[in-house]
Amino acid sequence: MFDRIQTIDIKMLRMIQRNFRCSLFDAVMPYISLVGNVGAVWATVMVVFFLMPHYREAGVVMFFVLAACGVLTNFVLKPLVARPSPCHTYPDQKLLVNRPTDYSFPSGHTMSSFGAALIIFHANHALGIVAFTFAFLMAFSRLYLFVHYPSDVLTGVVLGLSAASEPLVLVFAALCACVYCGKTRYRRGEEETTAGVGESGNG
Repeated sequence: MFDRIQTIDIKMLRMIQRNFRCSLFDAVMPYISLVGNVGAVWATVMVVFFLMPHYREAGVVMFFVLAACGVLTNFVLKPLVARPSPCHTYPDQKLLVNRPTDYSFPSGHTMSSFGAALIIFHANHALGIVAFTFAFLMAFSRLYLFVHYPSDVLTGVVLGLSAASEPLVLVFAALCACVYCGKTRYRRGEEETTAGVGESGNG
């Protein structure tokens, strides 16, 4: 199953490189991705909401959602799944940004962007449309820059929206990922142990 997803992912990434690569996007996409680092743009919006009584509640919710997204992405799913970024797996691709040092799955930029955008939309529909537009550009930039797979980004969208609307869905998804990856690693360990025993017997 993972091999099939990987095949589809890389085909879509190569298609984006063939059909959308241009000097305008080469100049713009790195900056769009940059302002999403550590959720900087959404943290700025959150502070502004804190300072406005009418939007203060939304600012508080955004704080907890961004914190949850950061913890789940960087301390649970990425180290658990341990999927290398496409730029590491396919080093022939020319990069417009520094090569990322963390794992690929899921996209933290996308997750925090869509989570924050949904909160902003609930607080103000007009601002929310702008936020979702930027979130979409953020997600696309991660693909255009060849630092995430489409499945990384899609998972980030689903988890981000879940964090902002149904936090229990986010917790359930994290638990399922933990159980599945735990079983996968256990099976790999058993296979390696069996192979080691076989080699010892042959020796």
